[in-house]
Amino acid sequence: MPDEFDFKNYKTMEEFSKTVEGTRYLHDLYLKAVNHPVRREILTVVNNLKCISREELLSKLVDEKLIEDEFMFNYNMDFLIKAFCINVVEDENNNEIFYEITQSGKVIEYLE
Repeated sequence: MPDEFDFKNYKTMEEFSKTVEGTRYLHDLYLKAVNHPVRREILTVVNNLKCISREELLSKLVDEKLIEDEFMFNYNMDFLIKAFCINVVEDENNNEIFYEITQSGKVIEYLE
């Protein structure tokens, strides 16, 4: 069975869907992303606000004691981005990073 390193260079869902193994890997990744309580809360926040800055989201999650530090934030966000639940939008004028929900991430609307 292929592991994560076999798919590290894949950037789109279409690349994963070229093989059964890729589809299975992406599906497993997606389920782990949306079923984790912290990542589920991140999806809820981003979905409710449509677009949120990195700093604002990090601050909100720390204030609500959902995460302890930036390391936990980065780990969970990377997971959601890799599972195509969150899009990263970079504002090059202000050098600021924003997150927005994807269609796949909108599953959060049906999980509650």
